[in-house]
Amino acid sequence: MNTHQGALRLTFNYLIGAGLWIVFSDLLLASLDLTARQTEQAQVWKGLVFVLLTSSLLYLTINRHLRRQARIGTALRASEERLSLALSATEDGLWDWDLRRQSLYYSPGYHALLGLKDGELGSDREQWQQLLHPEDRPAYQRALDEVMQASEDTAYENSYRLRHRDGSYRWVLSRGRLQLDDQGRPARFIGTVKDVTQRRADADSLRQAAAVFESTQEGVLVTDAQQTIVHINPAFSRITGYSEAEILGKHPTLLKSGRHDAAFYQHLWHRLQTHGTWSGEVWNRRKDGEIYPQWQCIRTIRDDHGLPSHYVAVFSDISVLKHSQQELDHLAHHDPLSGLPNRLLFSERVEHALQRAQRDAEPGAVLVVDLDHFKHINESLGHNVGDLLLKATGERLANLLGRTTTLARLGGDEFAVLSEDCSHAEQAAQLAQALIDCLDAPFLLDGQELFISASIGICRYPDDAQTVEAVLRNVDSALFKAKSSGRGGFAFYDQEQTEYARQRVELIAGMRHAIDNDQLRVHYQPLHSLADNCLIGVEALVRWQHPQRGLVPPGEFIPIAEDSGMISAIDAWVLEQACRQMVAWRNAGHALQFVAVNISSRLFSRGELDQRVAQVLASTGLPAGCLELEVTESAVMDDPDQAQALLERLCSLGIRLAIDDFGTGYSSLARLKRLPVHKLKLDQSFVAGLPHDKDDLAITRAVIALAHSMEMKVLAEGVERGEQLERLRQLGCDYVQGYFIGRPVPAQDLKLA
Repeated sequence: MNTHQGALRLTFNYLIGAGLWIVFSDLLLASLDLTARQTEQAQVWKGLVFVLLTSSLLYLTINRHLRRQARIGTALRASEERLSLALSATEDGLWDWDLRRQSLYYSPGYHALLGLKDGELGSDREQWQQLLHPEDRPAYQRALDEVMQASEDTAYENSYRLRHRDGSYRWVLSRGRLQLDDQGRPARFIGTVKDVTQRRADADSLRQAAAVFESTQEGVLVTDAQQTIVHINPAFSRITGYSEAEILGKHPTLLKSGRHDAAFYQHLWHRLQTHGTWSGEVWNRRKDGEIYPQWQCIRTIRDDHGLPSHYVAVFSDISVLKHSQQELDHLAHHDPLSGLPNRLLFSERVEHALQRAQRDAEPGAVLVVDLDHFKHINESLGHNVGDLLLKATGERLANLLGRTTTLARLGGDEFAVLSEDCSHAEQAAQLAQALIDCLDAPFLLDGQELFISASIGICRYPDDAQTVEAVLRNVDSALFKAKSSGRGGFAFYDQEQTEYARQRVELIAGMRHAIDNDQLRVHYQPLHSLADNCLIGVEALVRWQHPQRGLVPPGEFIPIAEDSGMISAIDAWVLEQACRQMVAWRNAGHALQFVAVNISSRLFSRGELDQRVAQVLASTGLPAGCLELEVTESAVMDDPDQAQALLERLCSLGIRLAIDDFGTGYSSLARLKRLPVHKLKLDQSFVAGLPHDKDDLAITRAVIALAHSMEMKVLAEGVERGEQLERLRQLGCDYVQGYFIGRPVPAQDLKLA
């Protein structure tokens, strides 16, 4: 019953009661037969009683109504207070849209949510719509139209973005209900709004975390506080082989490999309990039984009371990484070609051997094996064959030595051996000879049969060296001694060799200064014709005038110049000096036919010697026929085809050509007959035994006959006695030189008359 109906009913009841009172009270007075005055008095009292009764009734009615209104007001205020507290507690805002009046109400909480002052939004929708994000307006309008078209009270829920006072947009969740009037028309739209910006961000983060959890390549394992597995990700199944159905509800000990002892796990759990996290390498077992390494990180998850609620383990399979580390370690310590230990690993093992030797007084030996003339194989057959030979050499040496001795490849064609069982020099010598002998058999590589020999240097420790550096330095000195002794043998280190190596280094440095500071000199040795015993030419020989040591013997510095590569520069300098001197002699009227200049194998092998000679002849003005170049037999035979082409180019310039040291190499007569050579120089080693040594005599006779048959002249070197000279004349030799004829002297001391 509404207020209007209650008022009508109350009025109707009052009219009936008042009418009945008047009718019955008048009838009662009429029945009493009272006088007029009594009747008048009774009417007065009847009116007073009526007023009293109606006043009492009105009081009761008003009092009841006021009490009821008071209760309603109290309940309403309590409800409003509860609503306000609830909205305040939830930080929600209230909106109320009176659809009949088209007015809107926004609560203080609504304004605070957007950083606005109370009442700043006004009561119309236009200002509010300006705050709505442009991208959300179409969706908002569709949701609103859908609610407004409802035929009954309808719940409403929508999310959109509103602009905050600071310019940022906040996501809000709006919930409400549409109320209809008696005619079913929308009358009121009321609801709340809540800031859900953080909630949406958290939801996005959770979705991203879930995506990462599902797609990450690391395995993830989650257990509860009792260490029961409650969740895994797909990577866990891929790594371990266990499916979700097989592992959920189980204990992580199912994955143990047995490699770690109890102390390892005690330390792990102690770390988790004290720091809440642990990381390290763990070896676990897959479903198929394979044991593999993991890098694992475990974290403790605590509840609101600070007690452990879950444990999360994230791990990655580092089997490939371990394998890669092993490969890198192997590459760092082993030679990639032969698979043998390299210099780094060999040095480490020598260091350990030195420590044991000093501690236990057990000496040993280090040997360096250098393949003789290995560069010729690379140059003639190519580096591929050279690599095959190095690999095969390493395998043959390894088969001889076995596993108790360390064999390494130091680089190039050098191998090293560490033997900790060589307590005596005789044992080291036997080992060295065994290494040399094992290389005597031919190598069959790429369809070719190859022969190789080796030179070996030996350093015993700790007698000869107490450090790794000293051992390697000393064994190199011993190797140089072995190679200098003719190759194909071995030599022990001694202090004298170290002193020689030091002097060699000083000589190399000194020679560089000699070239730059004009310390080199050219001496000339006479060449005589045996037919008339006349001077026909001279040979230019380089000498070194050292500022402190004086004249350095050529046998001391020429080999060093050849090894260090400086011989090419020296040859070029001597060539130019000799040509200039020959021009000076010719201008002075001396009747020398030619000057002979030695050309080293290094300068000869460059292939541009003809250009250098042409430049020198042009710059000095010396006729080409006055120059003779002497090339060693070994230089010609290193690469016969290239040598022949170069000699032909030199011959086309008009110069003389001679083969030096003939008979000491491995000349091919088929090659020799095609070379454009004018002269053969018989090596002094064959002249030294004349006239009594039958072998030297036979060789000399054969060389002279061979040269003359090919229309070449022969010059004998190293003639030091008259009987040698006389025998050579009898054999038909053409020219001679040597100390008996004349020593090398400076140009101003040469007797030309």
